[in-house]
Parts: sequence; C-alpha cells; structure tokens
Amino acid sequence: MTKRERVDGIYEAIRKVNQVYGRWASAHGLTLYEMQIYYRIMERSLQKEQAYITQKELCDELDAPKTSINSIIKRQLKTGYIEMEVNPANRREKIISLTEEGKRYAKELILPLFRYEEEAAAEFTEREMTEVIQMQEKFADALAKSMEKEKNE
Repeated sequence: MTKRERVDGIYEAIRKVNQVYGRWASAHGLTLYEMQIYYRIMERSLQKEQAYITQKELCDELDAPKTSINSIIKRQLKTGYIEMEVNPANRREKIISLTEEGKRYAKELILPLFRYEEEAAAEFTEREMTEVIQMQEKFADALAKSMEKEKNE
C-alpha cells in the first residue's frame, strides 16, 4: 500500500463516519452542525451535569466559523428548542441551552444515537478502541508536525 493509499484510507474512514452522522441528522430534518449542537449539549448534561455550551466552545469543538455557528443558532432559536443568554461569568460570551421542550426533543434525537455509538463501540475490545484512538491522534499530530515543519522552512 502506498503512502497516498494509506492517507486516502484514513480519510475514507473518517468520511464514512461523518456520512452516518449526516444521515441521522438529515433523517431528523437537521444539518450535521445543527444536530451537533444538541449532541454537545446532551453530552455535557450527562457527563458534566452542565446543560449548556458557549458559542465559542461550539465553534472550537465543531471546528466551525463563528458566523456559521451563529446562523445555525439563530435558526434553532426559532424552533423554540434552544435559548441563548449572556454568560453571567463572562458577559462577552453567549450561553446556549435547551428549553424544556428542547430537552425532550434532544433526548429523542440524541439518546438513541448515544446508544448506537455505544453498541458500535462494544464490538471492539478495549485494546482495539484504544489503538484506534491512539492511531487517529498520532496521524493528526504527525500531520500537524509536517505542516509546521513546512511552514518554518
């Protein structure tokens, strides 16, 4: 297998995963980014007991421009499922959270997805999952290092 074929294989695998999430979002009348807002808020509420996310955190976590995230948030505000407030801890930030109706909607949208992800992950041994994660991180680090080296030459 050539280096190009290996790189293409990595991107093909990533693309397939993204397609699966995209189909789930589309089946629920959402774009991938719209769905990911609900995903991130649900993830936080279950793991950190923090049922909100800042607009900046969304941009960082979704690797999306602020203008794109802002447009998506504005569309979702109209649904009545999310609300946006000024962060009392940092008045320059906006906090995005779910309304009561939004919590019900997000549970129906995201909790089955979490279950499917966990079922898929259960098909791998602990070691295999660790290796997948480590290899993906190693590739990302090596790619960044190569780009940085090129930039400094």
